[in-house]
Amino acid sequence: MDEERDFNQRNIDEFRANGGKVGGQFEGFPLLLLTSTGAKSGEQRINPIAYFDFDGAIYVVGSAAGRDRDPAWAFNIRAHPNAVVEIGTDPPRPVTARELPREERDRIYRRVVEQAPGFGDYEKRTDRVIPIFELVPAG
Repeated sequence: MDEERDFNQRNIDEFRANGGKVGGQFEGFPLLLLTSTGAKSGEQRINPIAYFDFDGAIYVVGSAAGRDRDPAWAFNIRAHPNAVVEIGTDPPRPVTARELPREERDRIYRRVVEQAPGFGDYEKRTDRVIPIFELVPAG
């Protein structure tokens, strides 16, 4: 867990230092920083997450690279859907996370895979339904 937190922190620092750009495995892929409230701890958690902008709506995918468990941030935003996102050099803004119902999720997931085929591989690695959340501007 410490290794994953260190990895995330390095990417968070790079994101903030470079106007939302991160190198390495994320180079060229749109990332946002999601600040959520821990489902159990109640503490603020920041995660760099790939996002998709389809028709002006922002979506994040709880793929966890195809692992058999949703990422921690997905549990957090289910428990506490009010969150904050940072995209590029824009100031942080409040959002409400809305988990997509199955039919809508399936339609959006097809678009995700068209844009980023690796997400199709993630889906093949697990038996779980990989969740998708829309991050709706709050207020």
